[in-house]
Amino acid sequence: MADDLAKKGMELRTKLFGAKAAAAGHEYLKEFDEDFANFLNEQLFGGIWTRPGLETKTRSMITMAALMALGRGPELRVHMRGALNLGITHTELKEMIFHLSQYSGVPTAVEAMRAFREVTEPKKPKA
Repeated sequence: MADDLAKKGMELRTKLFGAKAAAAGHEYLKEFDEDFANFLNEQLFGGIWTRPGLETKTRSMITMAALMALGRGPELRVHMRGALNLGITHTELKEMIFHLSQYSGVPTAVEAMRAFREVTEPKKPKA
């Protein structure tokens, strides 16, 4: 069972973040604690994210909404990149931020706008 969840978890993470980022993220967590890394991969991504009843894109939007409302900017950026990989559009991300601003507050919306810009705007060369 754990092997199946581990495989499903890594497949889902690859779909979200790409193979290289999924593997790097897992290795980063393993450096902290292997059991924690495996738990998140198996239970969160392999178990919860792959449950029937909601599409992956919907789960992605819910995750970003929670991260925005909680003011978790760095993790929001990670999941915004994943959302773009899933085909969620810039317009949908902007509408999520606009909509949630009325429930989580303007400061969380401004931080989400910063995250959006960092994720979607091309990197400017350093002078």
